[in-house]
Amino acid sequence: MRRAYIAAVASLAVLATGAAPAAHAAPGTAPFGCDARHGVTCFFKLFLGPRSTRIVQLKPRMKVNIPGVDIGKDEYCVGANEPPVSKTCERIVINETYNH
Repeated sequence: MRRAYIAAVASLAVLATGAAPAAHAAPGTAPFGCDARHGVTCFFKLFLGPRSTRIVQLKPRMKVNIPGVDIGKDEYCVGANEPPVSKTCERIVINETYNH
């Protein structure tokens, strides 16, 4: 009975302060664009979490918003006219302003 009382008081104290339990942030949407010259296609390889990847292909001067990314944590590589090779590409952290 005493443990239940202490747990209830602790729960009320947390609720009174307005603090919410930590939760994983929902995936966001990040802007991507291809700044390549005419005739060059940009291939973005997105590294989403520990085991998921996605390839996005954009034509020159094309800009899109890509959903389902964890901004500030997920990473990407970019290649011209072919998808980048995972082992040798330079990974860049996805930001919320513009990824190219």
